[in-house]
Amino acid sequence: MKQLRDLAIRLAMDEPVGDYLPMAAAHALTRGVDSPSLRELAGLSKGQSREAVDLFRQTMDELGCPVPDKSGARLHLMREAAANIVAGKGDPEDLAHEIYWQACYSGMLELRAVGDRFLELYAGWGVTNDQAEEAVAAMKAAAQSFLCDHPADDPTP
Repeated sequence: MKQLRDLAIRLAMDEPVGDYLPMAAAHALTRGVDSPSLRELAGLSKGQSREAVDLFRQTMDELGCPVPDKSGARLHLMREAAANIVAGKGDPEDLAHEIYWQACYSGMLELRAVGDRFLELYAGWGVTNDQAEEAVAAMKAAAQSFLCDHPADDPTP
């Protein structure tokens, strides 16, 4: 399901994913995910992008994970970056910038303060080496707070 959800986020962000959808559907079927539209999607060829996108949207609705709007996709990307900060995966500076960037363009005014906080942490990243651990700890705390305040709608991994 994670691959399908990731493709749904990319689709919501207007990325061209149509050619990847039939193969992703086939992979999902082999992992036990199933719906009538998913089976139909898996049978399409690579050149049927428009039909694949329509079937993919229908599939995700059937699976209970509809393709989000762009704001929802940006919130998902913010959650993903925050979870990576908390887990110690990736560069905290890059992840803080990602959260800031997505918050700025989310269109959700309530996320503006979140973006500003991560901008502050990102901008302050150039601290001396003896303060680097404190900076990472501050980013982890901010990320954990964000995740608690903005839980995912879909609790499945």
